[in-house]
Amino acid sequence: METPARPLRILIADDHPLIRLALRRDLERGGLEVCAEARTGAEAVKTALRVRPDLCLLDIQMPEGGGLAATEAIRRSLPMTKVVLITAAPDENGVLAAARAGADGYLAKDVNPRRLPQIVHAVAGGETAYPRRLLWPLLRALRQST
Repeated sequence: METPARPLRILIADDHPLIRLALRRDLERGGLEVCAEARTGAEAVKTALRVRPDLCLLDIQMPEGGGLAATEAIRRSLPMTKVVLITAAPDENGVLAAARAGADGYLAKDVNPRRLPQIVHAVAGGETAYPRRLLWPLLRALRQST
């Protein structure tokens, strides 16, 4: 008999309690385990180092470092942990900054709640999650830097 795979363990970091609650609800409904929460970028890094989640879902703008700095620190210390940044207003500058920080994804906070667990599973499985409409600016920036 096969042992069932354990659920993916997710750390949520956002400075707004209602956003954290909504994300937790959506992820848990999708069979994922929210193992920890944080309110700031610094707290996200500290918590990630302690609980070693499979994936961190980080708000791009938080106090004490924010999601970009937290992404860089988490990726340096926990290279196997995936990181997805979330934002209220996805834009070209944000997608470039997310990619440079090492994020595996960059999502709008208004993502369909039913799709969020699917996206998280895909990223945990090695895919990326960037909005299609923002891929051209990202590719353009890469081409210009070579």
